[in-house]
Amino acid sequence: MKPKRIVDLSHTLYPGKEEYRLDTDTRFTEQWPQFAQYQRVNDAWYLISEVHLNTHVGTHVELPYHHCREGQDAATFPVEKLIGDAVVVDISAYGNNERIDLPGLQRCCADLLRPGDIAFFYTGFDQHYRTEKQHYRPWFSPESISWLAEEMRIQVMGVDTSGIEVRNPDGSAFHGQPNHERLLCAGIPLVEYLAHLEAFLNQRFMAFILPVKIATLEAFPVRVTGIEWEGA
Repeated sequence: MKPKRIVDLSHTLYPGKEEYRLDTDTRFTEQWPQFAQYQRVNDAWYLISEVHLNTHVGTHVELPYHHCREGQDAATFPVEKLIGDAVVVDISAYGNNERIDLPGLQRCCADLLRPGDIAFFYTGFDQHYRTEKQHYRPWFSPESISWLAEEMRIQVMGVDTSGIEVRNPDGSAFHGQPNHERLLCAGIPLVEYLAHLEAFLNQRFMAFILPVKIATLEAFPVRVTGIEWEGA
């Protein structure tokens, strides 16, 4: 089966322009002391970079270890659970700081979401990434997260916003992280700051969410890819 469409569902990151740290240092090989022996031939273009970043910069996946002492990290979480059938559920009817209760979420999911799916939720707020509205988002009630984790048994949850966490009525941060704890401690990763989800709105496709395999890390930026197959 051949791919019909391949869509990048991640934001492009720009060093020095992100909310969280992302710094790069790119040099010609001989400018690094440890690589000085690799001399360029006739000024050939031969670069090596170092990157310093926050693990939650840009489109990133949070693994169970983020909130669970015994949870799996970026190196131990099974890669097969980061690849699979995915759907994009439209929750764009909910505005900034609006609460998504369980009946409302179930109406949005309707006949689309199936047990074991990778479940991405579309708000359209990805257009505000890297602006003063970057943290605009609705939020999920803890009962909604429990339903996704315990009854629907989703494989991964993803949003095109800065998060899923409960907020106070004035929009300020809630004390604690109950939604993260319910989801991640059930062994379900969370992807934040997805982009371009409208490409797969209300349809099924295959998603790939692959962080670098680094031990002890609770999260890492990802290049999330969606594939629609011919004949699917």
